[in-house]
Amino acid sequence: MADHTSGAGASVSGISHANPTGPASKERYVYGILGLLEQEENNLSRVSERTDRITITANLSTKTAAIDLLLNVVASNAVGGNTSYSASHYLTGSTFTSGTSGDSSAPNIAQAAMEAVIALKLIELDKARNPDNKTVITRCTHTLAASGGTNATFSALLEFPIEIISLPGGGSVIEGKNYLT
Repeated sequence: MADHTSGAGASVSGISHANPTGPASKERYVYGILGLLEQEENNLSRVSERTDRITITANLSTKTAAIDLLLNVVASNAVGGNTSYSASHYLTGSTFTSGTSGDSSAPNIAQAAMEAVIALKLIELDKARNPDNKTVITRCTHTLAASGGTNATFSALLEFPIEIISLPGGGSVIEGKNYLT
């Protein structure tokens, strides 16, 4: 389990429904952020001319979720030559908040999704934190555009391990499964 510190008041915590007083994990946080983004995409109005998208297809037999994410982002050069990417939200009416004093301070859920996938990929690449060498994130790329409104895209492709958690009052919920240390 890769640790995650959720901000106070955050929309997504990374804490398991199976252990609501237990620690938060980066895996559950990332799956939760991506799930919330897909939920918002299915329920909120899209900003015109934006081509951002997310699809999540859960396979309950294999306990995996295929996730395909594409975000329009803006690349910029900072002092010292570093390049940064920012994603503005492409849906109107989002109530997402990253909370305060946590691992994320993203101003919107699109930025939070991009940052979360990158953070998880960096942990996945660390052999000490991924001793079984599992590859869940098979694509995690920024691509500069030739021209246009936003000048870049962020795309990710994940084959995420999931758990189906039975809730005490009935029903169930799908969470990201821990696979890192």
